[in-house]
Amino acid sequence: MVKEAEFATLTLDYQGRLLLPKHIRQSLGVKPGSRLVVLVEGGRLILEPWEKVEAELWAEVADIEESLTEELLEERRREAVKDA
Repeated sequence: MVKEAEFATLTLDYQGRLLLPKHIRQSLGVKPGSRLVVLVEGGRLILEPWEKVEAELWAEVADIEESLTEELLEERRREAVKDA
């Protein structure tokens, strides 16, 4: 299945800036002052709202943090039993 995409032709100004057209800003849900994460992947420029990237990172860390916490607690329990 091909994803529906939004297209725009952009031109860099002399200071290297891009102007995102209104329909692209609306599609991303960004407004003046919004932070964007820029990735270069396979020769493509990818812009994502910071809030989306942050939420994804927290979701990944939450899974890891729980398992690391449990692992540390179990290690401490084993040490306590061994020392007793």
